[in-house]
Amino acid sequence: MRYLPGLILTALLIVNPNAGMAVTPDVPTAIENFVSKLYPEGSHYYWVINQTKTESPQEMIIDILTTLRTETDKQEQESRFLLLIIQGQLFAAQKIPLGSEVDCDNDEEV
Repeated sequence: MRYLPGLILTALLIVNPNAGMAVTPDVPTAIENFVSKLYPEGSHYYWVINQTKTESPQEMIIDILTTLRTETDKQEQESRFLLLIIQGQLFAAQKIPLGSEVDCDNDEEV
């Protein structure tokens, strides 16, 4: 009986190998952390996902639109970014023009 807990844990890891992996932040948390660093503390902002492309189970490209609301001039400031998320962590970010066409598909060899 004293081996039962170890046996159960081993069986669970065999059935679900991801259970033994370290927990990484989820994609919305990674995006929120990125956007919160863009704007000063106490700012009123929100973000919207325009498009996503999953390269692999661990890699995702996300096209987001961020909007900052300022109280002084009542205007919204919008910015657009492409984010590369790898294993739930922000790996890279690139600011792109608001009206640009984005093709997140894989490059094809010619």
